[in-house]
Amino acid sequence: MVAALAASLLAFNGCNLDYPPTAAVSDSSLTDADYQALLNGVYDGAQNYRLVMEDIAADNLNSKSWYSDMDDNNPTTSSDNINSLWQQLYGAVQRCNNLINLVEKHTGTSTVNLTEIAAQARIVRAWLYMRITANWGDAPLLTTVTDEPVSRASEDSVWMLIKQDLEYGMAHAPAFSTAGYASRVAAKALLARVLLIAPTPVQDKARARQLAEEVIADGHFALADHYADIWHAKTSKEMILQWTNTTGDSGSYGWFLRSNIVDQYEKENGAGSAAPGGNGRYELPVDQALIRAYEEGDERKAASVRHLKLKNGTETYDCIKYPNTDKSDSYPVVRIAEMYLIVAEAAGYPEGVKRLNELRAKRGVAALQTGSTVTAANFMARIMHERRVEFFAEGQRWYDLRRWFNSGPEGRQAVRALCKYRTGEAAGSRPQASDKLNIAETGYNLLWPITTEAIDNDRNLLPNNPGY
Repeated sequence: MVAALAASLLAFNGCNLDYPPTAAVSDSSLTDADYQALLNGVYDGAQNYRLVMEDIAADNLNSKSWYSDMDDNNPTTSSDNINSLWQQLYGAVQRCNNLINLVEKHTGTSTVNLTEIAAQARIVRAWLYMRITANWGDAPLLTTVTDEPVSRASEDSVWMLIKQDLEYGMAHAPAFSTAGYASRVAAKALLARVLLIAPTPVQDKARARQLAEEVIADGHFALADHYADIWHAKTSKEMILQWTNTTGDSGSYGWFLRSNIVDQYEKENGAGSAAPGGNGRYELPVDQALIRAYEEGDERKAASVRHLKLKNGTETYDCIKYPNTDKSDSYPVVRIAEMYLIVAEAAGYPEGVKRLNELRAKRGVAALQTGSTVTAANFMARIMHERRVEFFAEGQRWYDLRRWFNSGPEGRQAVRALCKYRTGEAAGSRPQASDKLNIAETGYNLLWPITTEAIDNDRNLLPNNPGY
C-alpha cells in the first residue's frame, strides 16, 4: 500500500494540475501507517524546495550561470527556473491537500491522532503558500485535489488561508518534541511572521509581537551563544522548525554554495585549514555587498561566509551555513532569532530597540543608541540590515525587499539604492550596491512571471503579473 501511495504522490505535477483526479489517494483502505507515510511525503515535498533561490534573486547570492535570469532580475515567461519552482511548490501543496482531505473524510477509528497529522500538513501548506504568494503575488488557491482550471486568487486571500492554516496548527498540532516536525509552537512562530509581513488586511503587528514574545518565553528555545553553533556544531537551541535532509538528499544545496578551491587551498595551507565545509561547485558565490554589510565584530560573518585565496591569486567567497559534504544539512524554517526581530519591528522605534540590541549582543555587535546610531528615520533600515545578516541564505531577503519597497517612498528609495551600479555612476560611490540586484523603478520585477508553460495548461492564470 505504501508503494502505491508513493507512486500517487509522484504523480502530482503542480498547477495546472494536469494529472487525473484518480491519482489522488483513496481513503477506503488506508492504514495508520499509510497516513504516516503520506505525512512523510508532505515533509519531503517541502524540504526539496530550493530555499536559496530567493537569496539569488535578492542581493545575497550571485549565480555564475544556471540561475542568471533570476540573479539579474530579468526572468521571462519562458524561464525554466521559475517554472520549476512553480511546479515544485504546487506539487508539494497538493501532497498537503490530499492528506488534509483524506483526514477530513475519515470516518473509522484510528490508533494515531489524525487531527495532529492534518495540522502538521496545514502548517507545511501555510509555509508553501508563503513562498508562492511572496514570489508571485496573486496565485491559485488550492485546498482540494483537482484537475480543473483554476484562476488566481488575490494575494490577500492567499495570506488569509495561510493565517487560517497556522491558527489551526496552533490549536491542533502536536507539542514541540524536535525541530524536525511541525508543532504548535512552530505554528505560533510562523503566525507571528505572517501577522508582521502580510499585506494590511491580514497584518496585525500587535498580535505578531504578542505571539513572538510568547515563543521567546516558551523555554524550549534560546539564542545561540555562538552563531556558528547553529550551522557547524549544530548544538544550539535556535531551531523552532527545520526541514530535515538525510545523507545524499537533494534538498540540501550546500554543494552549489561551497568554494571549488577548498582541496587546493588545503594542499597549500594544510589539512583542515579551509574548514568548515568541503569542496563544492561554487555556482553561487556571495554577493560582495553582503560582505561589506557586516559590522565590525559581527560573528555572523565568519560563521556564514568563507574567503579563500590561493597562491596564484584565485579567490572565492562562499556560503558555509550548509557545510556537510554528504548533503545532510537541514534547512531552517523558523528560528528563535526571528522572534526577537519580529518584536523589534512590530514595536517600532524606540521601544523595539531593546529586543534588537539583545540579538545584536549575542552576535557580537555593539548596541544601537537611540537618538544616535538608531533613530525613527533609520529604524526600518536597521531592521532590514539585521534581518539580512541574520537570515542570509535562509530564503527571507527577497520578500523583505519587496515589502520594504512597497512600504512607501522611503522604502522604495532604500531598495533602489541597493541595486547594482547604473550607467554613469562612479565605482565606490554606493558601497551598498549589489553585484547584480536590478530592481526596476516601478518594482514590477519584485514579482516573478507566471510561465508560458503554466499558462498553456491553464489560461485562467492570465492576466500575468504586470511587466511580463
